[in-house]
Amino acid sequence: MHFPGLPFADAACFVLREAHAGAPSATRLPFMNTDEPSAETGEDPLIQLCATCGAAIDISDEEPLAPITCPACGAAEVVSGQVDKYELREVVGQGGMGVVYKAYDGGLDRFVALKLLRRDTSTRMAVEQFAKEASVTASINHPYVVRVFTSGTDHGRFFIAMELVDKGTLDDLIHLQGRVAEAQVLEVGSQIAQGLRAALQAGLIHRDVKPGNILFADAHTAKIVDFGLAILQADEESQRGEVWGTPYYVAPEKLDNKPEDFRSDMYSLGATLFHALAGRPPFEAEDASMVALKHLKSQAVSLQAFAPQVSGETAYVINRTLSKDPNERYQTYDELIEHLDYALEQLRAHGGKPPVKQRMVLEGEEQQKAMGWITAAMVGLIVLVSMGFFVFRKQIFPSGATPAPAESVAGPFPEARKRLVGHDVAGAIELYRQQAANPKVPPLQLAWANCGEGLAQLIAGQTALAQKAFQVVVDRPPFKSKGEEETLDFFLRDLAREMASPAPISAAGAASLNASNHEAFAIFAYGVKNWALGRQEDAATLLRQFRKAVPTGRNAWLADLQPVAIELLEEQAAFQMASDQLKAAKRPHQYAAALAALRKLKGPFPPQAAELEKKVPPPKPVSLPKLGEWTQTELGTPDTTPAASLDGTGLFTIKAGGSDLGGNTDGGLFIYRQMQGDCELVAHVISLGKADPASKAGVMVRDSLKADARNVAVLVVGGGGLTQQHRPKAAAPTTGVKAPGAAPHWLKLVRSGEVLTGFRSPDGQNWTQIAAQKLNQLPATIYVGLAVSAHSTGATTAKIDHVTVTP
Repeated sequence: MHFPGLPFADAACFVLREAHAGAPSATRLPFMNTDEPSAETGEDPLIQLCATCGAAIDISDEEPLAPITCPACGAAEVVSGQVDKYELREVVGQGGMGVVYKAYDGGLDRFVALKLLRRDTSTRMAVEQFAKEASVTASINHPYVVRVFTSGTDHGRFFIAMELVDKGTLDDLIHLQGRVAEAQVLEVGSQIAQGLRAALQAGLIHRDVKPGNILFADAHTAKIVDFGLAILQADEESQRGEVWGTPYYVAPEKLDNKPEDFRSDMYSLGATLFHALAGRPPFEAEDASMVALKHLKSQAVSLQAFAPQVSGETAYVINRTLSKDPNERYQTYDELIEHLDYALEQLRAHGGKPPVKQRMVLEGEEQQKAMGWITAAMVGLIVLVSMGFFVFRKQIFPSGATPAPAESVAGPFPEARKRLVGHDVAGAIELYRQQAANPKVPPLQLAWANCGEGLAQLIAGQTALAQKAFQVVVDRPPFKSKGEEETLDFFLRDLAREMASPAPISAAGAASLNASNHEAFAIFAYGVKNWALGRQEDAATLLRQFRKAVPTGRNAWLADLQPVAIELLEEQAAFQMASDQLKAAKRPHQYAAALAALRKLKGPFPPQAAELEKKVPPPKPVSLPKLGEWTQTELGTPDTTPAASLDGTGLFTIKAGGSDLGGNTDGGLFIYRQMQGDCELVAHVISLGKADPASKAGVMVRDSLKADARNVAVLVVGGGGLTQQHRPKAAAPTTGVKAPGAAPHWLKLVRSGEVLTGFRSPDGQNWTQIAAQKLNQLPATIYVGLAVSAHSTGATTAKIDHVTVTP
């Protein structure tokens, strides 16, 4: 393995820092070429005239905007900042082979980011790499990918002019905030995944996804940059071997010289989001080789161990992207994006947001704008058509005939459709039934009403009633029709025949359907049918296809149904998350939480959840000591009565009374047992009430049960972090050693003679020593156990499991 440059240097990666916008400079430093070629390069040297004395200064070996001194008069000068048609204003980033400038394009009156290859690195290979990056990036047109405007050569220097995205990088944000807000990380993750999906559609693997290559255009818009290492997926095998990039984020298969594909980019994106949420990358070490080794040798990392504050949905998505086996990661960007958006929606739903369900934004910015215009046009057209029908109703229907419901841009039965989208499925079914029973409704409209009811019944989980509704269309005698009506008549009959059948519909068989006309309805209907029958893979393929459809003309109304497709995909994502969490549960409370999430789901999922519950038995409780084998005692004089219990999930639930007698005496609860000689005490603090930041819970060793006894303890602190406290003498002040971490966290105390050493671990496997402290003349018999203190009036509740004491 080889990591070129500095330990964590990256090839062709330049960070765009925030630049100060301003008006173009009115003056330009003069420079010119001489007629005498350079002895070294054979090219004409670049000459700049001193602004003070007019002397010629050779700037051939200088970088633009670099400070120089006039050899004639000693005046301070600045190297000219003109490259081709661009006027360089300031340096905004530097990398191993080039510099990025904020530059002004006078011809188009705009600022750009100009990436310029440095003179000392302008080798043929470097120029080819720069040219390749320009070509590759220019081939991708997506709102979440930094655009390349042009590239070229000026005085032997290759440059790339790009979109100026100057609100910092994700790397900057991590350095500034430590841990980035979960909602913003999910938003960034979804956007960058969409950008990487666009690259993959062009056949490209990015190969260098990391925080420094994610730029912000504004607070809610992130873009991926730097395709300097990108390759065509088809060329991966021929370019396998030397590793380029940052080992913090490189996928393990790449480090192991195994095949890489888009799932390797997915791993890098997961590692990047992990870093943003946890404030540290998944693996850390002193040098690149050790980081790479940890990637290869370590067990799968868990986000909850380092960022316990994040939601279960977010942790699930990140952990899955970081699976060591690419086959266990997401197999499409569509699925990853759906899960990221679902996690974001769930986070907002539990964050005090309005109860109105937020829709996932799965289209690009241009599509959203287009749909906004289409919606506005639809509303306007409906109003105009309604007015025209009212004014000219007698001329249009001279014989007193009843007008059929409008079927232009509004589509058939918009009110029923509105209820379906608004979660009132029962109301939609009733409206469709009323229309189907109306003798004045034309035959083609009747078919739409029956099909609409059938879809609503499927979504409600009523498969038999859905088949009955579709069968009505199949059994109805043909009516005299021609032109477009005849086409729709045959289409709906064929569709109803497929929908009335109990057999699922292959997504491959529907691949030839046209998503821009009435056939988009069939794509949606087939997806709903598969969803209702539990054929989730085919359902997801079809629903995603419909979600991306752009129906046009008279069929534009079909886009109104896209939110329904998105919701069905959301529920599928929720089922998959909860199912995987159930299978992976190692503790009873984890199993119970996953099962509760499964039981909340509707549609076709309750039967599947019940079947899964039969196949996946709950994990056996960890062998915990019975409470009867331990003794409970109060420390100090609590203001409330402490209590402890061992509940059915295998957790100690402990409530400590509030008290603090001068800081030298504990106030709380101690569950202990006596031990002789050297021993090891381990416990897992699941949670700790945070009402009082001074509350603590963890493991403790005492030389007696007196309130002011000597002790050493490793504790999770309610206000955040860990502490190892030490009282070396009875009634003496307690000293503490701080350590990073928060609940849930594993804690360990090891006695060796008179020395007590504390350790911490986010996962119960990899331990880090906190401190070694001594209690002189420590007796052979000591008191070891769990301690919880409130240090305030009131009480603090903690949950602790996996308590073990071993000699």
